[in-house]
Amino acid sequence: MRESGTSLKITDIATENKTPLISCAAAAAIVEPVNERKWIFKTAQSDKLAVSRLYKYISSKGIKNIAILTVANGFGQSGKTFLENMANDFNIKIVENQTFGAQDTDMKSQLTKIKSSKPEIIICWGTNPGPAYVVRNAKELGLNIPIYQSHGVGNSKYIELAGDSVEGTFLVAGKLLVNETLSDSDAQKIVLANYTKDYKEMFKENPSTFGGHGFDSISLVLKAIEEDKLTGKTLEEKRENLRNYLEGVKNFVGISGIFNFSESDHNGLTEDSFAIIEVKDGKWNFIE
Repeated sequence: MRESGTSLKITDIATENKTPLISCAAAAAIVEPVNERKWIFKTAQSDKLAVSRLYKYISSKGIKNIAILTVANGFGQSGKTFLENMANDFNIKIVENQTFGAQDTDMKSQLTKIKSSKPEIIICWGTNPGPAYVVRNAKELGLNIPIYQSHGVGNSKYIELAGDSVEGTFLVAGKLLVNETLSDSDAQKIVLANYTKDYKEMFKENPSTFGGHGFDSISLVLKAIEEDKLTGKTLEEKRENLRNYLEGVKNFVGISGIFNFSESDHNGLTEDSFAIIEVKDGKWNFIE
């Protein structure tokens, strides 16, 4: 399940039926608190980690005053919560806080209010197509304020929808988008390169981070099968064994990052799974 809202709706069903669920969505609440999510795991990097990674980066640049613009759905609400709750930890002040609907195409009203608050940057938290309209609207208004996007726009569709308005915008996203520029010492580089090659050969287009989440979830289950971890006399025993196996996975190099699951962490990733990326000349460029 890639959509946060959808995953959140079925976690209770999976828990009630004691069936392992591997979500491909971002909301941290999908696997937290872990004591209530015993059967739930996820491969998408959590929005909490994305906010921490982004806040660390902008703080290192001396940025203090920001505006946030979030989509009014499960993904946006979760991101908004962490953006608000973690700001003080990084000495960041949110000077304007706006939302937009998932199907909205005109955010000029919100952007006009943001402009009057004079933030140093705008952080937009949403999934396509909304964020693309945000940068288009910003250009139409002549808004000369840097825009940072979330990992929710981590595919080429964002660039296609935004057109030349996307130039110079930033995002925090997984390393797949910029795998060619990673250091050879990065443990993910070979895995990402092979996935990109195979994906392009099969689908004749560039891969997105979202497909990578699905690839990771399937790979984890296949690994369990290969290691004969789905044994058991009953279906219930097989489910329990798979759950126990997933919780013990260590140093699994995937598309979304390097997974280290535990009893207290059913996402298993750190903020090191994220990169800061800039769109330059219509392409993704690794910044940090």
